[in-house]
Amino acid sequence: MTHALQSGVIPAPIMPFQENGAIDWTTLDRYVAQMAGSGISALALNMAAAEATAMSHAEQVETLQRSRKVLAGQVPLVSGLIAGHTAGAVDHARRLVDAGAEGLVVFPPLPTFMSKPLPVSVVAEYHAAVVEAVDVPIIAFQTANAGYPVGTIRALADLGGVVAIKDAAFDIDRTWEIVEEARETEGRVAVLTGNDTFVLEAMLMGCEGALIGLAGAFTAELVRMQQFAAAGKATEAYEIWNELGPIARLCWSNPLRDYRPRMKYVLMKQGVIPCDATRAPQTRISDADRRGIDALFARHGLDQARYLPQG
Repeated sequence: MTHALQSGVIPAPIMPFQENGAIDWTTLDRYVAQMAGSGISALALNMAAAEATAMSHAEQVETLQRSRKVLAGQVPLVSGLIAGHTAGAVDHARRLVDAGAEGLVVFPPLPTFMSKPLPVSVVAEYHAAVVEAVDVPIIAFQTANAGYPVGTIRALADLGGVVAIKDAAFDIDRTWEIVEEARETEGRVAVLTGNDTFVLEAMLMGCEGALIGLAGAFTAELVRMQQFAAAGKATEAYEIWNELGPIARLCWSNPLRDYRPRMKYVLMKQGVIPCDATRAPQTRISDADRRGIDALFARHGLDQARYLPQG
């Protein structure tokens, strides 16, 4: 179980909604099944890509319960853990594990972790509370607006339950520092890139895998790319990334919040979901973004079957 969360590709898929804002459970079940057969290491639900902050705790729990039945043990099921304070994180962590989560991705509690300087001890204590509350592997999560200071990874490794850190700071220099610090833990904490705009580059720098929203659409091809990168076959990996990199950079361009509707439009073009609805106040895709994605699909042949989640 621990090994599965330390390498490979872990998709963070979007959540399909109906036009009225209700969750499209039938589409979600089918979507989860498609990703499960693509060679992924695990599946991470209730993440930012899924608009989890716009979902109730009850919806997050039901998402796990339904997906657990669909997966039927094919791959580990991981859940994002989003809370604003320690007691809330502990309570929700237990609820998610009871619903079937076999691992948790611990989001930084905002706005507390946004202020600088952020002491290493504060980050470690927050994660320690979750580690003590549940008996599942933990993935820490560094974001662009809540970067963790040098020394955090070493402190997290000492907790015992933290097996990886998702680096989504979108800062390639910081990625290098994180990889170097993680090496000092001798495998106790792995680095998973969450930087959708330079996924392959991060892997070639030493990230053992990826936990990314981009893999919610091009799952099987990203799995192949990661395998090539891990085997040192950079040329073969770049043959894939040269096709997927442009759409990743468009989907995760400014304003960054709009990667969700952009990815929903990508999945709708693939025929994976029937509707690109989001929950307000998240906006729908702009006409300019729609035209840009259409052009990249045509230029890079992204309508080919191999680019579907299941390949």
